[in-house]
Amino acid sequence: MAVVASLTVAGLSACRSEPSVAAYVGDSTRITEKRVQEIWDDARTSLSEAGAQGTVPISRGDIVRTLVSADVMTEVAKRENVTLPTNLPLGDYATQLKLPEQAEYVRLYAESDALIRLLRERAGASASSGAQPSDDDLRTVYDTLREAGEVDPSLPFEQFKTQLPADNLQLVTTSAAVRDEVAAAAGDLKIKVNPRYQPLQISVLDFQTQQGQLRPLVTVPLGAADAGAPVIDVS
Repeated sequence: MAVVASLTVAGLSACRSEPSVAAYVGDSTRITEKRVQEIWDDARTSLSEAGAQGTVPISRGDIVRTLVSADVMTEVAKRENVTLPTNLPLGDYATQLKLPEQAEYVRLYAESDALIRLLRERAGASASSGAQPSDDDLRTVYDTLREAGEVDPSLPFEQFKTQLPADNLQLVTTSAAVRDEVAAAAGDLKIKVNPRYQPLQISVLDFQTQQGQLRPLVTVPLGAADAGAPVIDVS
């Protein structure tokens, strides 16, 4: 397994179901469709100025997820007394995202990802010696990797567990701890997301496919799609 270090439907009030809003985070933050469009336009302009050809490699859904993640991770960082490093490797993130370094989306993504990494490091440092992930967490990892074709479908779960290297087991353990912290913050913020961007999730650990793509492995789901409601609660 190649793992790399890299987020209930309820009743809705009229004031929290505006179609021009992509998501609500807390009582005062609205992520508007206009804001989403601005970031997408900025990415397109940055590519054009860099002389790049082709389509913008991010979707509006990617932008909404990153904006929500940035707000949630800022709240988690405050609770856990974690601070962003002064110099983020924006060039590395730009290469990963296939966008110019000056694109605003690169910075937003980098800040959120950096906080997740710092929280994982902190969880790893404070974890008790020999701490192991739960079977439920390992089962999720197994099912996700199997679905992606990264695990032999004939390999039983019990055998998969015994074959995982110790560092991967540790990474799943610390990621699950961070997931729980992020889920608690997201619940307190009472996030509502426009169903056009569902399902939405914050990834606290990704894995790399054989084709070099990054996919979420340990995540915090932020609601489920509901075509009948303009905005969805995260409980």
